[in-house]
Amino acid sequence: MKNFTIYIILLIPFLTIGQTNPFEKLEYDKVIAYEYQGQGGLLIEMCLDKEKEKINKTLNLTDEQTRKLEKILTSEKAYGNTTMSCFDPHFAVIYYLNEKIVGTIDICLDCNYLISSEKIPATELKMIKISDDYSYPAKGFSKNARKEIYEYIKALGFTKYLRPLTSYLDE
Repeated sequence: MKNFTIYIILLIPFLTIGQTNPFEKLEYDKVIAYEYQGQGGLLIEMCLDKEKEKINKTLNLTDEQTRKLEKILTSEKAYGNTTMSCFDPHFAVIYYLNEKIVGTIDICLDCNYLISSEKIPATELKMIKISDDYSYPAKGFSKNARKEIYEYIKALGFTKYLRPLTSYLDE
């Protein structure tokens, strides 16, 4: 069993080759960014469906803006930190094809992670070790990724829910 575990650990990097950006496989014709109040774990799809009044601002993203966000979120250096237990996202991106949702990303900088419709391999590259028998993925954003995401959101003109980065994750 031990040899099998070692084999799997060595195989994982090869399984993700060419899959660093899972959003590249999506077929879409537009991408829209949303600034919204996602309290209580409200994801953007549910917000659009049942609580549109919580959306503060939207912006159609250019291809360049979309690629920039994907580059930030899929970088191997974007993760490796802890996360908080809350999930109150204030920024989301939806990929559409013929007005139908084909992909989503909801981001909460307060709790330091995202929920994505596409599995992002980089979120599973680093582990937080609790004991010799237990560890879990360090899927929280790194300090640099937090800064990049913050600046990206700010550059889009989304600032209503964007608080300064002053948590212990930013020191």
